Amino acid sequence: MTESLTTFAPLETPESLHPTGNLLVALPEIDDRGWCRSINIAHEGQRGLVAAHSDSAVLRPVVTVDGVESAPVLEWSRLGHWVPTAHGSDGRGELDLTYLAPIGEQGVVARLLWTNTTGAPQDVSLAFTGEWSAVQVHHFKPKRLSVGLRERDDEWTGARTVYAGADRLLLSISWRAGEGATHAAPPAHGWSTERSATVEPGGSIALDVYIGVATEPDSSGGTALHLRRRGADALLADTLEWLDARALRTGDGALDARLAENLFFSYFFAQADCVDSGRAVMLTSRSPRYYVSGAFWSRDAYWWTFPAILLTDETRARRILVESITTAGADIAHHALYITGQRLYPGFELDELTAPLLAIWRYTDSTGDRSVLDEPGIVAFLAHYRRELAEWFDPRLGLYGTFLLPTDDPTDYPFVTTDNATVAVGFRILAAFDDSAAAAGRLLDQALAVEHALLDRAITPDGRWAWAIDASGAQEQREEPPLGLRVLDYFGVVDAPAQAATERWLVTDYEHHYAGRYPGAGAPHFASPSSFDLANRMLVRNADLGDPVAQFVAAPLDNGLGCESWDPETGEVATGAAMASVAGFLAWTAWANRTGHRRWNDPFGRDTDRSGS
Repeated sequence: MTESLTTFAPLETPESLHPTGNLLVALPEIDDRGWCRSINIAHEGQRGLVAAHSDSAVLRPVVTVDGVESAPVLEWSRLGHWVPTAHGSDGRGELDLTYLAPIGEQGVVARLLWTNTTGAPQDVSLAFTGEWSAVQVHHFKPKRLSVGLRERDDEWTGARTVYAGADRLLLSISWRAGEGATHAAPPAHGWSTERSATVEPGGSIALDVYIGVATEPDSSGGTALHLRRRGADALLADTLEWLDARALRTGDGALDARLAENLFFSYFFAQADCVDSGRAVMLTSRSPRYYVSGAFWSRDAYWWTFPAILLTDETRARRILVESITTAGADIAHHALYITGQRLYPGFELDELTAPLLAIWRYTDSTGDRSVLDEPGIVAFLAHYRRELAEWFDPRLGLYGTFLLPTDDPTDYPFVTTDNATVAVGFRILAAFDDSAAAAGRLLDQALAVEHALLDRAITPDGRWAWAIDASGAQEQREEPPLGLRVLDYFGVVDAPAQAATERWLVTDYEHHYAGRYPGAGAPHFASPSSFDLANRMLVRNADLGDPVAQFVAAPLDNGLGCESWDPETGEVATGAAMASVAGFLAWTAWANRTGHRRWNDPFGRDTDRSGS
């Protein structure tokens, strides 16, 4: 029996969650009841995410009316397409709950509001309570740490604090009661903040709690007080203003809502600022639901996520581009890295070498800012790119090899067609960056040579694109949607008959095409229709399976957010829940579809000419 060396995506059980966060603090697991199971930060010292996890809830709203607890079914929506808010009624009154991670702040604000809808006064008690069960570190799967949890009530800041650490402090969370509220007797390693009053008919009572997050108690307590000083209303208004200024608008309300939610999910969950050091990092996802959360993949970062960040905030895009490339260094093309740049899961991937170069091009072309090319980390990467690329060149074929495929699996056919298409693009980008006309001309010749080698060697006898070839020139026919055959034309490798034949094959004969209400292509790695294939179809405007943008809007996905793959009939997540990087891929390709960006060097950005839409 042949040994399998492929790692398959685990199947998911769909769960209704409402993640939120900012670049410093993430709340990835808020359930339909409003219970929040964890709070996490990016932590350079631990090379991943550090989370306060609860076996019940680190934050749980409680409403008691005339001595009886109220627990209405909550209907969830998002303010500004990002701030989760819920509303419910139990016949005695209406409950509103909001979780806010204010922009630029190292903390969270939670608000609970009760309105008396009866004709009689009510004795109402509102509370937020919670307990911290364990400290978890995430790089791929969560690991529990054996560290002590301690508590203190700080009279100076008025905060209740729980913090974790042994010889070195790791994470601290502080709770500051809002107006009219007090700290109540807390559970072990926990907290309870409450407010009580008699509420007249038609009247309301609100409870705010301000939560500071840091690596040690003095900072978390001071941050909680700072948030209280700013106030929930001002923090919410500033956040909604920031979100509104960055939401993309196509004129289609349903598309704009789906696009914005995925854009912001990717922006806040596929990158972060490390709370212990301030380093800006890129990562797969800040949610523990994603099966390889808290780690860095170059392809995920620069091909899927970075364009979405660039559409959201050009200033942030420059910073994260420079810092993440500098951090990854010479290991940037290895399968997966810790967020601090060391190898986590070794294995060279050609697409992970070329993806950063495409991101650098996209930034300079979109913004006109070529000063980024003078950054030491970028200079070092461009030199490393040429050296490492040359190591994988086969002069007999005129093509470049890889060890792992775009699904991170090994292959016996290392000369991948789409990988080499990105190499050709890379030579064109290097030519555009080179001030020497002679050197630029040589680079363009290299691009043409790769393109011609693909046209000569990578078209099958029956006229389709081959997925890859081996060292002898033998061809393999398959598909890997994370860098699929559909996008060859996008990268400028054009043979119209071969492209048309390939796209017909992907729908009619490809073994991992899945028909259904929400159809699409998967792969051995994920045997379901994939977001990658949907994004590819949006990017090249392929309508063989219907309007791909309409499918993006209609599919349930992972509560509306991007996931690796879904059930073809229900459209619900099948693998890769909470995959923040692919949410960015869906967002920017939907935008590209509607704004006329069809080729890698077409105009790209908020000011894109929409005449082609």
